[in-house]
Amino acid sequence: MNWSLLRLAAFRSLFFGRLLSWIGSGLGPVALAFAAIDLGAGATGLGIVVACRSVPNLVLILFGGALADRLPKRTVAVGASVLSAASLAAAAVLLATSSATLPLLGAVAAVNGAGAAFFVPATSAVLREIVGDRLIRDATVLGRVSMNIGLIVGTAVGGGIVQAFSPEIALAVGSLLFTCALAAFAGLPRRAVGSVRGGHVARDLAGGLAFVWRTHWLLAVLLLSLIAQFAFAGGVQVLGPIAADHSFGRSLWGFAGAVQTLGLVVGAVVAGHLRGRVRLAVATLGVLGMALPLGVLALILSVAPYIVDPLHWFFWLSVALFGASIGLELFTIPVDVAIQLQVPRSYLARVYACLTLASLLGMPLGEIVVGPVVMLVGAPFALVGLAGLVVVAVTAVGLNGRVRRVDLEAIPRQPRRER
Repeated sequence: MNWSLLRLAAFRSLFFGRLLSWIGSGLGPVALAFAAIDLGAGATGLGIVVACRSVPNLVLILFGGALADRLPKRTVAVGASVLSAASLAAAAVLLATSSATLPLLGAVAAVNGAGAAFFVPATSAVLREIVGDRLIRDATVLGRVSMNIGLIVGTAVGGGIVQAFSPEIALAVGSLLFTCALAAFAGLPRRAVGSVRGGHVARDLAGGLAFVWRTHWLLAVLLLSLIAQFAFAGGVQVLGPIAADHSFGRSLWGFAGAVQTLGLVVGAVVAGHLRGRVRLAVATLGVLGMALPLGVLALILSVAPYIVDPLHWFFWLSVALFGASIGLELFTIPVDVAIQLQVPRSYLARVYACLTLASLLGMPLGEIVVGPVVMLVGAPFALVGLAGLVVVAVTAVGLNGRVRRVDLEAIPRQPRRER
């Protein structure tokens, strides 16, 4: 990985601003969840609070992309940090003064989710403005590394602070992190202004969606991301705990999740050595790794516990989750590089918003759909079906002619001006 990029003042501002924001993004939901539990929330109440943060993120992400293509990206990034910092600070004050209620906590969580919707498109699209095309591969790798490290550290630190102190202290720390990110983003160049002029934001949204629709390789990659997250969330997040109860137990399930997280870090390091130079069609093969834990879980639920030692199942599931995370990173970074190099700058933020939406939307869809499917065909067959869906999607996208040519053909740099 090319750490020398941190010598560039603008990239250094972006790198540390994003790192602090991702730590806050990992810490905030943990603290909000435990705050809701301390207020007496059961499973339903906790689910509502969590949804209050997730839904605005999903609903506003495309709008955030359109806004970042119109306004200075520095302004959007700073505004997102202000929303995130203020929301966590408000939650901390409400809890500290014993004024918090579940509806108020849900409202604060919604503002925090809205901040995240504006943060991702703006900070992703500004990267190319800072480093240019020549360094975009190395910069993309470092950006992905900062995201993975930030989320891992944030989740771990958030849980630790809640355990040692209280949710309100954790929320205050999260607000401080976003405030520091705000100061870092102030160092971003003012010249990174959106290219869209005139018209309305609604037309910008429609223009961004139309661009993705007519750019076939991009549409294929977005659909692959959605399908992969759909299958993984439905199979691993929902049926994984059931398989753990069936076999090696709940405590080891937590360790398996830690191994999965470690795979993200290792995958980012491996991608760093490759420096994002893997062909996009080849990179799609990395998504096959997400089918591995689905197959192992199907075996766990198909074989009687006394036939195979549960520790063996734990080992193989951990290996599969580790491989899935590495494969995901080896796919994601070439996708980011292709988007940065081949999507016209006037569309960058909206394209990143669409990519983020596809990934985020796949998870709740998979978690909702898997239950009825299990009732129809049983958990093992449902898992095999989800794994097969991943394999079919990877095959279709990897063999797609537009995807295979994407590294050789660039989208025209001067698109028709939007009105």
